[in-house]
Amino acid sequence: MRAGQVGTRISPDLPKGRQHLAHTLGELHVQTGARTLNEAASLLGRHNYRTNASAISRYLNGVRVPPLRLVTLMYDLALAAAGSEAAVGLTKEEAVKAHEQAELTLCMTCSNLRSDNDTLRSDNSSLHKENERLRKSEAGLQASLATARRRAASLPVPRTGGDRQRQASDVAGATKIAAAASRFRQEGHADAALAVLNDTVGKLTPLEAAVSLTTLRIQQQPQLADTLGLMYVREHSDREVIQMALELHQRGLPDDATSILRMAVR
Repeated sequence: MRAGQVGTRISPDLPKGRQHLAHTLGELHVQTGARTLNEAASLLGRHNYRTNASAISRYLNGVRVPPLRLVTLMYDLALAAAGSEAAVGLTKEEAVKAHEQAELTLCMTCSNLRSDNDTLRSDNSSLHKENERLRKSEAGLQASLATARRRAASLPVPRTGGDRQRQASDVAGATKIAAAASRFRQEGHADAALAVLNDTVGKLTPLEAAVSLTTLRIQQQPQLADTLGLMYVREHSDREVIQMALELHQRGLPDDATSILRMAVR
């Protein structure tokens, strides 16, 4: 995708917040002076933000909500190239607000669950119990995704060997996300399960991705585990994929580690 094509692939079916963020990122991308997505990835890399053209394309099309750090860095690069806020066409605060207002999930099932909840409230006591179960299930998913988004806002963060408390927190969050996807799949909501992975995989560290995949294997969700691995390879750099494979090997999943590496070299 060249600079002149930015914004031409934003689906009108996306939530309004995502559309607005995608347009905002498109404007910033053009202002940076990068002529292609590969040039944009190289420019970000020179400022210590590792990504690739494929991931940037998903951000510009609204398919993914990027980490806040990418939005602020793109703004800084656009401002440096343009010379003033007036030339950029928006303030940094407006760019941050666009990120805050972008819908976190594309889960189409969630709106159906909310509609079902309204109906169940007027039914008998057994249906009221089902309504409460669905409400808690949706709330738990949203909480898990919100936690992942807050954690991703500051990535990449250098880790130290002694940072065990942070590592334990990442493991717990990754386990919860995988469990949410597994639960939706078991309840017959395959699209919601995929939405959980779709909206979080771009923000997962190699450790978090390995823990999520391991959890899905333990919960006997082979299709979701395979899908997570494929998504991670597509969304992340070769270095991150190799790190994920090492984490999988350490967790007793050598076959998954080998599969991840094979997908990366295709």
